[in-house]
Amino acid sequence: MSDPTAEFVQLWTQHQPEVARYLVAMVPRPADANEILQDVSVRLWQKWGQYDPERPFVPWAIRFAYLEVLKWRQRQAREKLVFSETLLDQLHQSYEDTAPLMEARRKALEGCLEKLNEQQRKMVALRYGTYGAVQKAAEELGIRAHKLYYALEKIRSQLLGCVEGTLRQEGWSDV
Repeated sequence: MSDPTAEFVQLWTQHQPEVARYLVAMVPRPADANEILQDVSVRLWQKWGQYDPERPFVPWAIRFAYLEVLKWRQRQAREKLVFSETLLDQLHQSYEDTAPLMEARRKALEGCLEKLNEQQRKMVALRYGTYGAVQKAAEELGIRAHKLYYALEKIRSQLLGCVEGTLRQEGWSDV
């Protein structure tokens, strides 16, 4: 892709959810994570000319996110719900240690969700979507809540087995 703006937008759109998950783990309030995510977007665009396309995008973006978290922490130093720098370093290191496995799990889950039938996917989407209320999902599906709980338990077990099997096939031993 020769258009730098299009390349940035494509990569940022693809990987923004992963950076957002990282930020939610690093700060105590989702609203703060969203604010920091916006700052990260701006900083990434400002530094886009320095990005090396031969290197993975996500670690580059996570590094900016980490720096923005540290800046946010300095601004919030007087508040009681601010993580210490030591804890932030530990969380960041934990993220870096587990990120490859978590990404492999996410991709495996996407593939496993595709293997579900349409009704099962609808159940999962209603249960784990925006609202996630089992009673409401059961009403929309036209079944009783206890039947939905039972069906979801079976689906979760099926997905877990599928994800673990996929990861074992890909050579992950930490599953």
